Amino acid sequence: MVEHLRDPVTGRNILRYASSNHETHHYYFVSPWSPSGDKILFFQFDESVNKLTATSRYPGNLMVMNADGSERRKLAGPLPGHYHTGVNQLWGPAGEFVYYQSRPPGPQCMARIHLAGGEMQCVDTPVPCSRLSPDGTLLSCGNAQQQGVLDLKSGTYRRLVTLDEARGLTPNRTRIEHHATQLQNTRFSPTGDRLMIVHRTRETFPRLVEVFVYGFENGSFRWLADDLHHPSWRPDGRAILFVRHDPRTNLQWLVEVDVETGESRIAFDAEHVPAGHPSYHPLKPHLVITDSYGGEMGNGLALIDLRAQTMTQFATIPLGSKHRPPADERFPFRNWGIWFPPRRYLNEPRPVWNHDGSKVLYTSEESGRINLYVADASDL
Repeated sequence: MVEHLRDPVTGRNILRYASSNHETHHYYFVSPWSPSGDKILFFQFDESVNKLTATSRYPGNLMVMNADGSERRKLAGPLPGHYHTGVNQLWGPAGEFVYYQSRPPGPQCMARIHLAGGEMQCVDTPVPCSRLSPDGTLLSCGNAQQQGVLDLKSGTYRRLVTLDEARGLTPNRTRIEHHATQLQNTRFSPTGDRLMIVHRTRETFPRLVEVFVYGFENGSFRWLADDLHHPSWRPDGRAILFVRHDPRTNLQWLVEVDVETGESRIAFDAEHVPAGHPSYHPLKPHLVITDSYGGEMGNGLALIDLRAQTMTQFATIPLGSKHRPPADERFPFRNWGIWFPPRRYLNEPRPVWNHDGSKVLYTSEESGRINLYVADASDL
């Protein structure tokens, strides 16, 4: 069932895909919209699943529906799904196939299934794979020790970088000398010519998170930036945006780093950004959507105009809620996981633009279940 809502604070029109199940779309940098924009891919947890935690897996099914909420149907399942990512579901470039991570009770593999249905196919990968290149020819694959790509046509895997290379190149050797680290979260640039690779220490709230970039044209591998969280590509593939916490002031800013020069600049510091999961508007790179945790932006979504250096509420969560002042001086931010205001429920909206930036999909648990919402952004 689809509910037509209106945010009483921002006036924005919103669709809620109402469901008695918890549902998740993936993470903020993976689009749930099909390439044509007319379908949405998501994971639906079983109705018996009442409470979710951010680290566990729960039974459910991989689902697809029309963007207007009609014709919901199961693509694959039963499968164990993750609170953040479901089963790592990804659209193939033409929207004909869907890729996802299959786990027991089925075979454990990177799977592919036709949108029309049919038998699931396992893609033979030597290490786990998690992302598809923009042209659909490569899967990024790897583990804590190495990252590489699998050519889907030939079935050959090519290792690109190793953990030892990252540890040898980082300017933070003294910070990690006696600490275990890992590689993770490879993400193709929107132009497909580069691969972002995250290197981090292994604590739950890591003391170091940094990004490297691999260039396919010349095989270059270089360190780019550190002390960051939630990195995302700019649509032109020439810069990466992230949030950075300043331990001296306990405030957080948006920072952008140029992938060619390695130069970082503060993209937005007109005011503290109590938020995570920032991403650029696909056509207007001065606009950034991000979720927020308390403070003047409440627990909803914030819209940041990098050109005007302003931050405004985009959608409120729960709908109609006002800003929530910090509980005390320890609580101005959320993302480093040490101090954060208590929330009524576990929910991270993880907003995702559609392909032309006219809509933003996010999640909210205000109904008692994590449901999918789409806010109209055609006025931007």
